[in-house]
Amino acid sequence: LADAWRRGKPTTAGDGVYGRLVYLRPGVASTAQHLVDAKRPVAFVADGESWASSIGLSATEILLRNGVQQSWIDNEAKIGTRFVLALLDDDGAIWPATWDGLERVVDTYYAGDIANKMKKHWPTLRSHTWDHLETLGKSSFSAMEEKDGQMTPEFYLQCEDSVFNARRFLANSLSVNRLFSGTGFTVDERNSGHKGTAEYFAVNRLLSSIPPPQLVNISL
Repeated sequence: LADAWRRGKPTTAGDGVYGRLVYLRPGVASTAQHLVDAKRPVAFVADGESWASSIGLSATEILLRNGVQQSWIDNEAKIGTRFVLALLDDDGAIWPATWDGLERVVDTYYAGDIANKMKKHWPTLRSHTWDHLETLGKSSFSAMEEKDGQMTPEFYLQCEDSVFNARRFLANSLSVNRLFSGTGFTVDERNSGHKGTAEYFAVNRLLSSIPPPQLVNISL
């Protein structure tokens, strides 16, 4: 699949492969770069079939399809950020990014106090959208964050036990933001009728742990 991307040639290869577009900002050594923020235990990845069908797309189009704002992309381009497709082999610890999968992530990587505190909130989280929760809470999540700061794991254990704080924890600590649908597919706001890309949770890792042939530079 990596070779097909480099050559820009269609392929049907992709079984047992997953991937993520990783950004490398100037001055940051690639050996120190993780798939996502090093504090996060998992990263969102897409399956090999999705990456095979995306061959030839620019990094910009891929990012837009996954809900990234054009303004962010433009700012990264100005500072010289590079984008790399990191392809991963299935290691047995990759599962669909559904609500079941998300609960499994919390139970696996935040076992104990955090998982126990989250447990009673899962039914409400599954049945209420981000916007609906903001309506119920009579405040936007961005306003809550501006007032209280980021909902880190440490802060979550200390704060009020509410579904709003549980949702903020998922957003801040696992990047499960407003666009997370829980269906296992991404949301492309530009095309509401489009199913989106199949997405999964994979263990976050250093790029240096991935064989170099499985890293492909993708232009904006």
